[in-house]
Amino acid sequence: MISWIESKETAVIALIVFGIYYAVTAVIFIVAAILHKRERAAHLKATSPVMLTPLSVFAGLLIAFLASRVWSNLDRAQTDVVQEASALHETVLILNSLPADISVAVRKSIKTYIDFIETTDWPTMAAGHANLRHEPAGLPDAMATLLSFKPTAAGETLAQQRAVAALEQAFAARRSRILLSEAAIAPIQWIVIVLLTLLILITVAMVHVDRSITMLINLLTFATAAAICVVLLMVNDRPFAAGGNTVQPSALLELKG
Repeated sequence: MISWIESKETAVIALIVFGIYYAVTAVIFIVAAILHKRERAAHLKATSPVMLTPLSVFAGLLIAFLASRVWSNLDRAQTDVVQEASALHETVLILNSLPADISVAVRKSIKTYIDFIETTDWPTMAAGHANLRHEPAGLPDAMATLLSFKPTAAGETLAQQRAVAALEQAFAARRSRILLSEAAIAPIQWIVIVLLTLLILITVAMVHVDRSITMLINLLTFATAAAICVVLLMVNDRPFAAGGNTVQPSALLELKG
């Protein structure tokens, strides 16, 4: 279910998450209001507000830890795409120092690779099915063409070496973004976040069980804060996913022109 929610647009993710938190808050409020009329309300009221402190600390530390990792992955994803595009662009520039037949062949292979990124690689990453066993079209051919070339001058030798090194950087950048496309907050971590926020909501209701207006205000305040944090995590969780804040191959597609 988490993957399904994260595949939606940011506004839809926010609507779903806020809807769930407010619905849970409403259920807790109604149950607390019913229990208030019974003798058990005195036992609930005896709950110390101090209980909220450790629960809030646990939830805050977990969300902070996950947020730092999520933002780090997003930055790395953007860097990988830029590095991959820069490596391919460098290769194209170096080709001007090589014979025309080699230059044309490598340029054609690079174009094939960029088409592969647009039509296959990116959609596969968005679906979460990308893996390193799937050989990219075009890039191996470009490498094979460069390695099979026998330079006849010192300048051609240097150009060949630099072009091969640039393609190796492109391979490394692609490998990194494929691995990042598999990175996501684990289901058990989502479960812990939900349980901790649920415990806090229940504790708030118990502390203010005899003051319905105060209880409702505090429940809504915390539910809103928790929903905001969850939305931020979901929107940025998978940098190459189909929804939320995703990294696009714009820098790579510009090389087609």
